[in-house]
Amino acid sequence: MKLMSLAGGLPHYYNLVLNKLQHEFGVEVVVVVPSGNGATLGAGVFESKSGIEFKVIYAEEYTSYYGKKFFKGLKDLILQEKPDVLMVNWPYQLAYVFYPSWYRFLRQQNVALISKEIPFQVPSYPDALDYYLRGGGITENNQQHQKSTSLLAYLKYWMVRESRKRFVNLVDAHINYLDEAKQIHASYGASEEKVFVTANSPDTDFIAQQYAAIEKEGLPETHPYRLLHVGRLVKWKQVDLLIQATVQLKAQFPQTELHIVGDGPEMAALKQEAESLGANEYIHFWGGIYDMQELGKITLASGIYVLAGMGGLSINEAMCFGKPVVCSVADGTEKRLVKEGINGRYFESGSLKSLVEVIADLFQNPQKITAMGLASKKIIEQEINIHTVLTNYMEAFKFAINHQKKR
Repeated sequence: MKLMSLAGGLPHYYNLVLNKLQHEFGVEVVVVVPSGNGATLGAGVFESKSGIEFKVIYAEEYTSYYGKKFFKGLKDLILQEKPDVLMVNWPYQLAYVFYPSWYRFLRQQNVALISKEIPFQVPSYPDALDYYLRGGGITENNQQHQKSTSLLAYLKYWMVRESRKRFVNLVDAHINYLDEAKQIHASYGASEEKVFVTANSPDTDFIAQQYAAIEKEGLPETHPYRLLHVGRLVKWKQVDLLIQATVQLKAQFPQTELHIVGDGPEMAALKQEAESLGANEYIHFWGGIYDMQELGKITLASGIYVLAGMGGLSINEAMCFGKPVVCSVADGTEKRLVKEGINGRYFESGSLKSLVEVIADLFQNPQKITAMGLASKKIIEQEINIHTVLTNYMEAFKFAINHQKKR
């Protein structure tokens, strides 16, 4: 089986997943990425070419007539590579609606088409127009999209809704991370059998190897009152809220610390906030760390992993190292990973009071921190890991190929 994937870049964590797909699941992987700076990657996403074992093709990205990005010369690449499956995500999905000849070309070449998305912040069909007109969803800058009730806005969002409906029904299969995906796609007319809920995971085998290497050297001392955040420093991560919570917790629990791993456009503002609150001595900024063994040591030395805003795979990684997780609304994947009172706690989204109360409860009951950490590791080992996720991918690939043949 040969897979071609269209991607906005080469995030370091996903490269390991694709390596695993190729070597352990027998899929020949080809990834097409922008030859210049990709316009679709989030701010501060770390890309890496190191250790890539699949084929990467660099193609020029251009702005289409409908205002979204697509790749030049992609038909020639498909004729050259002859993939069995083409996997696309936003915004490349739209090409198969707005360029109808593209879809016919795939059918002629016997290429199955798969959509891959979370889908987070995607409304159901009946709710879509109202959702968009109200400025539905938020950006990485933690800003709601502009509200509008104009006729022009109505027509624009009608087109967004109808283009999604068209695409949802064109594809041979959907790969999604959320259980709600089945209901969302069904509202646009897609049959549930085409929707595969895979969950999401980093290469948990690789993380387990790094854990073992650290263990061989000697595990670092755990500091139960040390909070940890890992991720890009963008506004919707709400690290500012976590800094404020840490300051309040420090007054009640003098041993409280916060370690922040990551880089991004909000770094300077967050450092300034910590300084203005007189918290420099117990809030530590590590910058971006992408070596998993080094990150593992930092994680193992911490007591609780906290995701105050949006995010995803950082939860999996913290759980791999046996840490309890405190979060609220992330990207939806947290619903499968974090089980209230079992391996973590949920707080009210955006509420400083709720965040402080949840962490304070754990600080007052250190046995909960230990037990929840063990439960996190067990969930990764037994429920959501690279093997369960890629097994679900393979089911989707096989279904899509068979579905395409029946067309």
